[in-house]
Amino acid sequence: MADIKSALSSVFFGKINNIGFSLVLIFFLLFIFLPAVYILGSMGNPRLLMSPIIIQALFLSLSIGLIVTVFNLLLGVPLAWMIVRSDNKFLKWLDNLIDLSLVMPTAALGFSVYFYYGANGIISQFFGLSGGLVSKGPLLIILLHIVFTLPYMVRSVSAAVMQLEDELEEAADSLGANPFTFFRTIALPLCQQGVINGSILSFTRSLSETGATMMVAGTFATAPVLVVSLKNSGDFSSAAGLSILLIFIALTILILARAKFGRKNFSLSVVYPRLEKKLSNFYPQRNFLLTSIYFLLIFLPTVYLVLYYFMNFKWLDFGMLGSSLVLSLSVAGFVTFANAFFALPLSYLIARNRFGLGGAIENLNEVILLVPTSALGLSLALFWGKFFGAEIIVLTLAHLCFTFPYFVKPLVTAFNNISHDQEEAAYSLGAGPVESFKTVLLPQIKPALITGAIMAFMRSISETGATLAVSKNLKTVSVLIVDLFNKNKLNEAALACVVLFAFSLVFLFLLKKFQNGSGNKNKSFQ
Repeated sequence: MADIKSALSSVFFGKINNIGFSLVLIFFLLFIFLPAVYILGSMGNPRLLMSPIIIQALFLSLSIGLIVTVFNLLLGVPLAWMIVRSDNKFLKWLDNLIDLSLVMPTAALGFSVYFYYGANGIISQFFGLSGGLVSKGPLLIILLHIVFTLPYMVRSVSAAVMQLEDELEEAADSLGANPFTFFRTIALPLCQQGVINGSILSFTRSLSETGATMMVAGTFATAPVLVVSLKNSGDFSSAAGLSILLIFIALTILILARAKFGRKNFSLSVVYPRLEKKLSNFYPQRNFLLTSIYFLLIFLPTVYLVLYYFMNFKWLDFGMLGSSLVLSLSVAGFVTFANAFFALPLSYLIARNRFGLGGAIENLNEVILLVPTSALGLSLALFWGKFFGAEIIVLTLAHLCFTFPYFVKPLVTAFNNISHDQEEAAYSLGAGPVESFKTVLLPQIKPALITGAIMAFMRSISETGATLAVSKNLKTVSVLIVDLFNKNKLNEAALACVVLFAFSLVFLFLLKKFQNGSGNKNKSFQ
């Protein structure tokens, strides 16, 4: 009798699960994917895309995206490993600072990076250069993109590193492997999915950035910047066509990269014990070097506007800033919780390839990441403007759309790292789907869930280009900062950054406290 009840229960919950997954899939297609790509049906004559200006802009965007991704790999992977696997209190503080460049609105971040490297900046003063160390152009674009994309690499790799079992390190140590050998031959292949996801996020985020890039590009035009220029000049057809071409090229590169590097390849037969043992002994110097590079290239450029405000301190009116801050935090908080509700089952669907659609849905999710924010905002405004007249609804739905992929990416990685046998074991012991999720899956995906919440919340707070496209009267903090900078009110803009930092740091502190109490493995491995 018990076996019959168990079988009937499995059938019943199986049907419920299928209905639930179907509803989540419909939500993704109708509320996330379709609005994001709605503009892509507006392309006119494809021959217009063969102009030298468009080809040059595409080449510049792809080159910058690849350079930024390679740099993030070289710095972000060891930085993530160092932070997760160390008990050093200073490195735990560094972990909290990683997300600061996600807090800063990209428009303000563009000005901050320019002031940092430009005339009268910290670096130029240090070298005695009155004209600035780096002028507007490709190099300054690369430095800017590294600042706001590195956290995506660190967070994605960190989520994968947290899934590693301590027994692997202990087994490798018992066989005589030094820490560097373990990292290179065992840990890195196991974390490869996190590395790939971090690379995808870094590349696509660099490829799609518009607002901040315009501030440091000078006479150079990346593809997203050219999309804005074409749209403003009335050439809507070419702007949409360029977006399609940009998405197609980037998606092709990402699919090829996944096919090439998507498998875990262990190189246990190629080991250099003497050299790798020496490298393992240099971990204090490694930590110092990584930390120094982070503070010099990421942290200081991020907070320079904050320093600017305190160096030119004056009391300012908080009225407009207060209303914009409440709007930003309310929208960001709502879309973060909504994303968590829908991204969890969709990520499970992708990882477990339910209905045989896992790979297809994952590719569609990445397409949204590839859409330039200028085109994305216009697409969302055109789509949702047909159904809703209330600006706050359109604004919220737009933020829900462009933050959703950042929630899905780390969750898919976490689910992929959990063997399906664990769920089967729970079912065999009488646990239903809900109990199995709460007791088996949820404890293991908590780090990825928190990572997704951080990235989605900060992405909503910091987005400028897409917000400007869907909002006319409502001003989020990022839009307010753009207005203040355009009016040359630098002190007011810096104040907005300081206040936004304060609220965002409280949010980060609460998330980190929850994360540290969730049973993460932070055992010290050098």
